[in-house]
Amino acid sequence: MSSAPFDVTCPAGTITGYLDEDVAHFHSIEYSHIPGDFENPEPAPPRDQDARTPHPEKVALTITAPAPGSRASSLAPTLVYIHGGRYEHGSHEDPRAEGTPTAQAGIVHVQLGYRVGLPGLARFRDDEPDRYRAIEDLQLGLEWIQRNIEAFGGDPTNVTILGQSAGANAVLWLCRRDHYRGAFRRAIALSPGFPRETFEERQATLRQAMKKPITRSSLAAMSQEELAAGYAKFRKKYSLDMALGPTPLECGQLADVPLILGSTRDEFYNIPATQKIDRSPFRGLILRYAAPRFGFPRNGFTPWYQVAQHMDKERPMGRMVGDAIIRRWAAEVAEKAPGKTWMVEFTRSSGPALHCEELPPLFGESPLAQWLRDVVRTGEPGFEAYRPEHAIWEYNLDNGENRVAYASLDYISAAFAQDGSLL
Repeated sequence: MSSAPFDVTCPAGTITGYLDEDVAHFHSIEYSHIPGDFENPEPAPPRDQDARTPHPEKVALTITAPAPGSRASSLAPTLVYIHGGRYEHGSHEDPRAEGTPTAQAGIVHVQLGYRVGLPGLARFRDDEPDRYRAIEDLQLGLEWIQRNIEAFGGDPTNVTILGQSAGANAVLWLCRRDHYRGAFRRAIALSPGFPRETFEERQATLRQAMKKPITRSSLAAMSQEELAAGYAKFRKKYSLDMALGPTPLECGQLADVPLILGSTRDEFYNIPATQKIDRSPFRGLILRYAAPRFGFPRNGFTPWYQVAQHMDKERPMGRMVGDAIIRRWAAEVAEKAPGKTWMVEFTRSSGPALHCEELPPLFGESPLAQWLRDVVRTGEPGFEAYRPEHAIWEYNLDNGENRVAYASLDYISAAFAQDGSLL
């Protein structure tokens, strides 16, 4: 850490960070007041904060910005990253999205944290419909950015939010008309996943695992060890699904916000359970039996399996998991969101393109990072929109080669269709 402290005074108070050559760092700024783990967040009152030391355990945000001497005369565009982690882990200090290269390129980089696990995602009887404390945390964080980011050199009128995995779920939930407050101009959702059942449908299972009523007071009275042990039992029942998270996805509820969707081609090929099934001589029967558990409607499995076998004869179970948990949602939003959409698929030539593998090049020094910075500055992805031809920009993470393909996700959309239309 540099020994040169650096103060920024903004409506939230005086924030002390540090300068490291041409970049200013501010770690773990607390943007809200949380009265209790299971209570709704409140805006934080103004106060001075020492932001020189990371505290990943906090609900906070980290800012990495061009140093004052290196800034352009105008305000810089702002990129806000929302981490993934199945709504169970992760923080605003995600090292895969460290912001130094982004700041050196003249963009203010914010990593925004939120409550995970039961504190952020459990729902109680008095909660408003479709409201989750994790999402409310993020809304307050985005409002903090709107009020304060100009003092750090960022443009509050040119904010792009980017989420990956559970973070992409959060991004899309923030894009709902009942949640969108104009705090960002465009959104990028990479590998979004949604639980296949609502919290209410799983509440009895959670109650059995926790051996307690699912109320604020009951959960708040449990120790951290008791909460972790009970949740671990609950989670085992949803090992190939998200145990918690906002759901269901309803594209008709989305606001007219420009959206870039993305997925890796092979997502979860590396899960040991899928690899074991893919080696089984009975894998076709196993996949057919498993299809309803992955949300395939009646008569949806057979056409999907015919294409999946052709694409990858060696790993159809791995493909089923990725297609059902992630890629179906990306395709659905790209097709049905009311605003303009674009679609990216990350590939590799050296092997499968797995979940999360796009993150290091996106935030490092690579052509993909340059592409992201151009999107943040201009809002232009540089390739044609998904509709009407179902155009997909395929980007090879190994060598940077890219091309536009068409309709390569249509087999997934068709498999999950009901009554001849997308879900």
